[in-house]
Amino acid sequence: MDELELLKKRWQSQESSLPKYKSKDIYNMLHKKSSSIVKWIFLISIFEFIFWIVIEFIGMSQSVNDSIKELDLQTFYRITLVINYVVIIAFIVKFFYNYRQIQTTDTVKSLMKTIVKTRLTVKYYVWFNIIFFAITFIVSVVVTLNHLDNINFQHFWLSILISIGILGFIILIIWAFYRLLYGILTKRLLTNYKNLKKIEL
Repeated sequence: MDELELLKKRWQSQESSLPKYKSKDIYNMLHKKSSSIVKWIFLISIFEFIFWIVIEFIGMSQSVNDSIKELDLQTFYRITLVINYVVIIAFIVKFFYNYRQIQTTDTVKSLMKTIVKTRLTVKYYVWFNIIFFAITFIVSVVVTLNHLDNINFQHFWLSILISIGILGFIILIIWAFYRLLYGILTKRLLTNYKNLKKIEL
Protein backbone atom coordinates (compact mmCIF):
# COMPACT_ATOMS: atom_id res chain seq x y z
CA MET A 1 0.00 0.00 0.00
CA ASP A 2 1.47 3.37 -1.02
CA GLU A 3 1.66 6.46 1.18
CA LEU A 4 -1.27 8.25 -0.55
CA GLU A 5 -3.67 5.37 0.08
CA LEU A 6 -2.54 5.22 3.70
CA LEU A 7 -3.32 8.92 4.19
CA LYS A 8 -6.78 8.47 2.63
CA LYS A 9 -7.60 5.61 4.99
CA ARG A 10 -6.47 7.60 7.98
CA TRP A 11 -8.65 10.56 6.92
CA GLN A 12 -11.68 8.31 6.39
CA SER A 13 -11.26 6.77 9.81
CA GLN A 14 -10.99 10.20 11.45
CA GLU A 15 -13.93 11.55 9.41
CA SER A 16 -16.20 8.73 10.55
CA SER A 17 -15.54 9.63 14.19
CA LEU A 18 -16.53 13.28 13.69
CA PRO A 19 -20.13 14.37 14.49
CA LYS A 20 -22.32 14.71 11.40
CA TYR A 21 -24.69 17.63 11.10
CA LYS A 22 -27.67 17.91 8.80
CA SER A 23 -28.52 21.15 7.02
CA LYS A 24 -31.46 21.64 9.39
CA ASP A 25 -29.19 21.41 12.43
CA ILE A 26 -26.75 23.95 10.95
CA TYR A 27 -29.67 26.26 10.05
CA ASN A 28 -31.00 26.10 13.63
CA MET A 29 -27.57 27.00 15.04
CA LEU A 30 -27.12 29.90 12.62
CA HIS A 31 -30.69 31.07 13.26
CA LYS A 32 -30.08 31.13 17.02
CA LYS A 33 -26.78 32.99 16.63
CA SER A 34 -28.23 35.52 14.18
CA SER A 35 -31.25 36.15 16.40
CA SER A 36 -28.95 36.81 19.37
CA ILE A 37 -26.80 39.23 17.34
CA VAL A 38 -29.82 41.22 16.09
CA LYS A 39 -31.16 41.34 19.65
CA TRP A 40 -27.86 42.85 20.82
CA ILE A 41 -27.93 45.42 18.01
CA PHE A 42 -31.42 46.46 19.18
CA LEU A 43 -30.38 46.65 22.86
CA ILE A 44 -27.17 48.57 22.13
CA SER A 45 -29.11 51.15 20.08
CA ILE A 46 -31.39 51.74 23.10
CA PHE A 47 -28.44 52.05 25.50
CA GLU A 48 -26.75 54.43 23.08
CA PHE A 49 -29.91 56.55 22.77
CA ILE A 50 -30.18 56.85 26.58
CA PHE A 51 -26.45 57.58 26.86
CA TRP A 52 -26.60 60.54 24.43
CA ILE A 53 -29.69 61.96 26.16
CA VAL A 54 -27.84 61.87 29.50
CA ILE A 55 -24.72 63.47 27.94
CA GLU A 56 -26.83 66.20 26.35
CA PHE A 57 -28.67 66.86 29.59
CA ILE A 58 -25.39 67.14 31.53
CA GLY A 59 -23.75 69.29 28.84
CA MET A 60 -26.58 71.82 28.60
CA SER A 61 -25.23 74.30 31.12
CA GLN A 62 -26.43 77.89 31.48
CA SER A 63 -23.45 79.18 29.48
CA VAL A 64 -24.31 76.88 26.57
CA ASN A 65 -27.94 78.04 26.65
CA ASP A 66 -26.77 81.66 26.68
CA SER A 67 -24.51 81.03 23.67
CA ILE A 68 -27.39 79.46 21.74
CA LYS A 69 -29.60 82.49 22.47
CA GLU A 70 -26.84 84.93 21.59
CA LEU A 71 -26.31 83.26 18.21
CA ASP A 72 -30.08 83.03 17.55
CA LEU A 73 -29.80 79.25 17.24
CA GLN A 74 -32.77 78.35 19.45
CA THR A 75 -35.05 77.43 16.54
CA PHE A 76 -32.30 75.54 14.71
CA TYR A 77 -31.36 73.70 17.90
CA ARG A 78 -34.97 72.65 18.61
CA ILE A 79 -35.55 71.50 15.01
CA THR A 80 -32.35 69.45 14.88
CA LEU A 81 -33.12 67.97 18.29
CA VAL A 82 -36.59 66.84 17.20
CA ILE A 83 -35.34 65.47 13.86
CA ASN A 84 -32.50 63.63 15.54
CA TYR A 85 -34.67 62.00 18.20
CA VAL A 86 -37.48 61.10 15.79
CA VAL A 87 -35.11 59.47 13.28
CA ILE A 88 -33.13 57.60 15.94
CA ILE A 89 -36.34 56.29 17.53
CA ALA A 90 -37.46 55.18 14.05
CA PHE A 91 -34.18 53.26 13.67
CA ILE A 92 -34.65 51.64 17.10
CA VAL A 93 -38.16 50.55 16.07
CA LYS A 94 -36.67 49.14 12.86
CA PHE A 95 -34.02 47.24 14.83
CA PHE A 96 -36.79 45.79 17.01
CA TYR A 97 -38.80 44.86 13.91
CA ASN A 98 -35.73 43.09 12.46
CA TYR A 99 -35.33 41.19 15.72
CA ARG A 100 -38.99 40.10 15.75
CA GLN A 101 -38.78 39.15 12.10
CA ILE A 102 -35.66 37.06 12.49
CA GLN A 103 -37.28 35.10 15.31
CA THR A 104 -40.16 34.00 13.09
CA THR A 105 -38.15 33.04 10.01
CA ASP A 106 -38.39 29.38 9.12
CA THR A 107 -36.43 29.12 5.86
CA VAL A 108 -32.83 29.72 4.86
CA LYS A 109 -33.83 32.30 2.25
CA SER A 110 -35.98 34.36 4.65
CA LEU A 111 -33.23 34.32 7.29
CA MET A 112 -30.70 35.51 4.73
CA LYS A 113 -33.03 38.36 3.70
CA THR A 114 -33.46 39.45 7.32
CA ILE A 115 -29.69 39.43 7.86
CA VAL A 116 -29.19 41.62 4.78
CA LYS A 117 -31.92 44.03 5.97
CA THR A 118 -30.39 44.26 9.43
CA ARG A 119 -26.92 44.99 8.08
CA LEU A 120 -28.33 47.68 5.79
CA THR A 121 -30.28 49.23 8.68
CA VAL A 122 -27.10 49.45 10.76
CA LYS A 123 -25.24 50.97 7.81
CA TYR A 124 -27.93 53.64 7.25
CA TYR A 125 -28.06 54.34 10.98
CA VAL A 126 -24.31 54.99 11.17
CA TRP A 127 -24.33 57.19 8.05
CA PHE A 128 -27.31 59.19 9.34
CA ASN A 129 -25.50 59.97 12.59
CA ILE A 130 -22.32 61.02 10.79
CA ILE A 131 -24.05 63.17 8.13
CA PHE A 132 -26.47 64.74 10.61
CA PHE A 133 -23.62 65.67 12.94
CA ALA A 134 -21.61 67.14 10.04
CA ILE A 135 -24.55 69.31 8.88
CA THR A 136 -25.25 70.52 12.43
CA PHE A 137 -21.58 71.31 13.01
CA ILE A 138 -21.19 73.21 9.72
CA VAL A 139 -24.31 75.31 10.30
CA SER A 140 -23.18 76.15 13.85
CA VAL A 141 -19.72 77.22 12.63
CA VAL A 142 -21.13 79.37 9.79
CA VAL A 143 -23.62 81.11 12.13
CA THR A 144 -20.90 81.70 14.73
CA LEU A 145 -18.52 83.24 12.16
CA ASN A 146 -21.30 85.46 10.81
CA HIS A 147 -21.83 86.89 14.29
CA LEU A 148 -18.16 87.91 14.56
CA ASP A 149 -18.16 91.45 13.17
CA ASN A 150 -14.47 92.20 13.66
CA ILE A 151 -13.10 89.09 11.93
CA ASN A 152 -10.99 89.77 8.81
CA PHE A 153 -10.78 87.74 5.61
CA GLN A 154 -7.60 85.90 6.60
CA HIS A 155 -8.88 84.94 10.03
CA PHE A 156 -12.22 83.88 8.51
CA TRP A 157 -10.61 81.31 6.20
CA LEU A 158 -8.22 80.17 8.93
CA SER A 159 -11.24 79.52 11.14
CA ILE A 160 -12.88 77.60 8.29
CA LEU A 161 -9.81 75.40 7.81
CA ILE A 162 -9.51 74.74 11.54
CA SER A 163 -13.23 73.89 11.69
CA ILE A 164 -12.85 71.46 8.77
CA GLY A 165 -9.93 69.79 10.57
CA ILE A 166 -11.94 69.51 13.80
CA LEU A 167 -14.95 68.18 11.90
CA GLY A 168 -12.86 65.55 10.13
CA PHE A 169 -11.27 64.45 13.41
CA ILE A 170 -14.63 64.16 15.21
CA ILE A 171 -16.18 62.26 12.27
CA LEU A 172 -13.23 59.85 12.39
CA ILE A 173 -13.86 59.28 16.11
CA ILE A 174 -17.60 58.76 15.53
CA TRP A 175 -16.92 56.35 12.67
CA ALA A 176 -14.41 54.40 14.82
CA PHE A 177 -16.92 54.34 17.69
CA TYR A 178 -19.67 52.85 15.52
CA ARG A 179 -17.20 50.55 13.80
CA LEU A 180 -16.28 49.13 17.19
CA LEU A 181 -19.83 49.16 18.56
CA TYR A 182 -21.70 47.62 15.63
CA GLY A 183 -18.91 46.42 13.32
CA ILE A 184 -18.20 43.22 15.26
CA LEU A 185 -21.88 42.26 15.30
CA THR A 186 -22.46 42.99 11.60
CA LYS A 187 -19.33 40.99 10.69
CA ARG A 188 -20.73 38.01 12.59
CA LEU A 189 -24.01 38.42 10.72
CA LEU A 190 -22.08 38.43 7.44
CA THR A 191 -20.32 35.20 8.44
CA ASN A 192 -23.69 33.62 9.23
CA TYR A 193 -25.01 34.83 5.88
CA LYS A 194 -22.13 33.17 4.02
CA ASN A 195 -22.69 29.91 5.90
CA LEU A 196 -26.40 30.04 5.10
CA LYS A 197 -25.58 30.58 1.45
CA LYS A 198 -23.62 27.32 1.45
CA ILE A 199 -26.63 25.50 2.88
CA GLU A 200 -28.94 27.00 0.27
CA LEU A 201 -26.61 25.95 -2.53
